[in-house]
Order: sequence, then structure tokens, then C-alpha cells
Amino acid sequence: MVSELAVIALIVVASGLIQGITGFGFGLFAMGALVLAVPVRDATVIVAIVTLGSALTNLGSVREHIDLREAAPVVLPSIPATIAGVLLIPYIPTATLKAGVAVMIIAGCAVTLFSPGDRILTRPRPAADLAGLIGGLFGGALNMGGPPVVLYTLLRGWDKTQSKAVMSVYFCATGVLRVALHVATGAATWPLIRLSLLLLVPAVLASYLGVRVFRRLSTQAFRYAATGLLIALAAKVLAG
Repeated sequence: MVSELAVIALIVVASGLIQGITGFGFGLFAMGALVLAVPVRDATVIVAIVTLGSALTNLGSVREHIDLREAAPVVLPSIPATIAGVLLIPYIPTATLKAGVAVMIIAGCAVTLFSPGDRILTRPRPAADLAGLIGGLFGGALNMGGPPVVLYTLLRGWDKTQSKAVMSVYFCATGVLRVALHVATGAATWPLIRLSLLLLVPAVLASYLGVRVFRRLSTQAFRYAATGLLIALAAKVLAG
């Protein structure tokens, strides 16, 4: 039991570092690793609660750069999609959930390596609506709604700080909603809530450390390393 908790804590710390440095990736890494150790539905609740703490840390780090006019087109359509994703969890077979985890990890890797350079989208809609709907649905069901939103920020041609600000607003808004729904539906049992709250401290500290790295270093090399790790996780999940 102690060794299992240590493994879960290490996964959460690594996920917090990734989130703090890149602005996304907590759910991708945490879900990909945790489903190898705990049931998918338990992992979904744990990651939902812990991700919210990490997202709030990120939001605080870019609070001066938040533009709600840019964030709203992505966040608003994600709200009903997140609700639908959470409510669908009990009806989705475990094998399908695991396959979804692997697919979204691969999608996240592809988005991470994609660099369009120039701005491709000059206006938010309809791309923001599509990103919010897909991100909300997968975020609600698997805590892995980042790739569509990350792709949207890349296509808008924003710098890393503005992109991180929009993503942080999105992750916080959907995160609060996910946790509330897990509690309301009874999926968030007290043992899972207690474990998640214990993991919040290392997750937030790791995110804070990642934020400091974000301010000092270029993230490209780190993203390549994280991508390799995520691809290995996806292969392991599919093999399992």
C-alpha cells in the first residue's frame, strides 16, 4: 500500500512539473500512468481533483495576461460538453476508456510537436467552438481535454504566455465543473477525495517549480522529452 501511494505521488509530481512548464499535460501524463496502477474511474476522480489545484497555480502565474474575451469562446462551449462527458463515464466500458486515454495521449503528442509558426486563425469561431466541445467531452470523461485547446492556441499564433493564460482559464473553469459533478454523482467517494487532497500539496509544489522553469527556459527540448514519455505511456496502455 505504501509503495502504491509512493508511485501515485511520483506520477502526480511529474504531472505537476509538466503542467507548470508547458501549461498543459497534467491529465495526459497522470491518466496515462495512473490507469496502469488503479481503475480508470478512480484515476478520473483523482486526476480531476488534483488537476484543479495545478490549474489554479498556473492561473495565478499568468493572471496579468488573462484576456477573458479570448478565453470565453473556448470555455463556454466546453461547459455542456464537460457535463456530458462526466455523466457518460458509468456507461462507457473500461476497455473503451483505456483506448480513449491512449488516443488522447497520442493526439496530445502530435499537437505538442506541431508548430505552425504564423497565425492561421484570425478569428475564434467556429474553431473555438469545436475545440471547446471536443475538449470538454474528453475532459469530462477522461480529464484529457487539453489537445484540442492547445491546437487552437497554436493556430491562433499566440506567444507562450498568452496561450498559457487562455489554457489556464479553460482548465480552471472545466476543472471546477468536473469536481462538482464527480461529487454530485457520487463518483468522488471519501477515500478518493482524501487521497486526492493529500496529493494536492506535491502537485501544487511541482506545478510551482514548473512555473519557475517556464519563466527561465525555452520549453522546446522539454516538450520533446515529454512527448517521448507520453508515447511510451500510450503504447503501454494499449498493450495492457
